[in-house]
This record gives sequence, C-alpha cells and structure tokens, in this order.
Amino acid sequence: MRCSWIPIFVTFVGLLLRKEALAQLLEPQCGLSRVDIGGLDFRHEAYPWMAYLYHDENDFVCGGSLIHKRFVLTAAHCIRHTEYLSVRLGGHYTASRSNSSTVYRVTLAFRNRLYSEENHVHDIGLLRLDREVKFNAYIRPICILTNSTVIPRITTYTAMGWNMTENNRTSAVFQAVQLTEMNLITCYDYMKLPVGPGQLCAANPTGNTCSGYSGGSLVQIVNINGTRRFVQFGIASYGVPRCMGPGVYVRVHYYVDWILNVIRQGLTLKINQ
Repeated sequence: MRCSWIPIFVTFVGLLLRKEALAQLLEPQCGLSRVDIGGLDFRHEAYPWMAYLYHDENDFVCGGSLIHKRFVLTAAHCIRHTEYLSVRLGGHYTASRSNSSTVYRVTLAFRNRLYSEENHVHDIGLLRLDREVKFNAYIRPICILTNSTVIPRITTYTAMGWNMTENNRTSAVFQAVQLTEMNLITCYDYMKLPVGPGQLCAANPTGNTCSGYSGGSLVQIVNINGTRRFVQFGIASYGVPRCMGPGVYVRVHYYVDWILNVIRQGLTLKINQ
C-alpha cells in the first residue's frame, strides 16, 4: 500500500570536512557478520548490510547498502524517481518478507550533482531513512573507510544484489559473484567509455553483474586493527548487455568526503512528515 508522504530530493555541492576530523570507520559496529567468506555464503545472516529498494512489494528499483544508522548508499541512477521509495533491511528473499526484515521510508535523497546519465560518471547517491536503524544479526552496516589515504590495495571483490533472471524477473534470493579488477584498456574495448579515477572495472570469466545488482555493493574482507570486517569498495553502476562482460563500479573511497558531508548535513535537515 502506498503512503502519502513524498521524499525531498537534494543535490549536494560542498565538500567541507577537514581531513583531520575523519575517523577510520563511519560506524564502529560495521562489517561484522556471523559468517566469513571462504567462497560465497548465502545464509540469511551472511550479508546484513544489504538493502532492497522498492516502490511497492513487486516493484524492485535497485540494491543498496546500509552504511550508517540513518543512511543507505546506492547509485545515483537508482534515485531518479523517489516518490514512495522504501528500503527493506534484513531481508533475504524477495518473494516474502521475513520476520527479521524491517521497512524504512526514504525522507531525503541525495544524488551527486556531477552525475551524468550519458557518461555514467559520479554515479553515487545516499538515502536518508525515516528513523534510526537498530542493528542486530540480520541488519548491520557495511564498513566505509573514511580516511582515503589508507585504503588497502584490493583487486578481487564480491559483488552482490538481487540479480535479474533469464525471464527478466528479480531473483527470489539475493545473488553474489566474485570479480577481479581488470585492465582499463580492456575495459574500454567493451564499454567504449573511459573509466575515470572515481570508477573501477571488474569482471568474472563466466559472467558479471546484471541490472538487478545496480546500486549494490562491491566488498572485500579487510583486517582492521585485528578484526576482520567487510568493507565496501564499490557501487554497481553499469555493464555490458546480457551480463557477459565487465561491469563498472563507483570507487567508494574516491567520494568519502562527499559521503561524510552529506551525512553530516543530512542529519541536521528537519523534514515534516
């Protein structure tokens, strides 16, 4: 059932945070899971940051990732139409809502002001939820490393989302695929578009992410002060037709100042519901 509220769409300009004010992790409880990747794990609690964006129960929009108790990270192209947009957290299946899942309304949508639909650059956005998220085993944020000067060099990732099946329907259970970062010249041969410093190109020899992965996370486990945590390195942006080729992802750490500034100012905005 549709609600009567309408979220406010905001573009963002400033990058005002000082480097010395940055903490290493956006959320101290981030990136922790009951399971560890030794291959792909599809247990319900394996990837508790996954967000399901939709207009109603049968109208899937995009994937996303919980990065803060009030914010979900996604792609800019996923927030063209924000009317009645909701986010489901703690869900494993698309066909039915599990007891562990919770639905949040989107009250503010932020899209990077430099986003270009034509060139697919700066494809990053944030959604502010209507209330604070209560973390538990099934709902927990992914880590965002907020100091871009200490980002580890990662070349292999796991991408995840609700992929499209062969008959163009959203898969019943979320999907994941392991990818390796690829040479930008080879990537250009596929895409015919340059990949800039805020992007990365990754592929799997047997296929890649499809449209259902849009806005979803590209992650890897990182040892942070002796604790193994899932860290988000990319956001699924676009790929080649039929999913048989590389995909292009937003480099999250390239936009860390933008993310922090949006969250800081987004928390101060008061919206009457």
